[in-house]
Amino acid sequence: MSGFKKIGEKIQYYREKHGLSRKELAKRAFMAVGKLEEIEKGEIVYHFWTLQKIAKALDIDLPELLNFD
Repeated sequence: MSGFKKIGEKIQYYREKHGLSRKELAKRAFMAVGKLEEIEKGEIVYHFWTLQKIAKALDIDLPELLNFD
């Protein structure tokens, strides 16, 4: 499994844990819902700053999102 896929799965996990829809998280992260969906599925390569916006919108630290242990 690629790193992008793993990160996407973690984003989806935290989004669901917080009870957020994709639309709600996308709004909080100032991004398009379609882009968030592609990130969660591991379909696109994204910029570091995009992950930072998502982590902030999920109220978690970026290292937590990137930790695979």
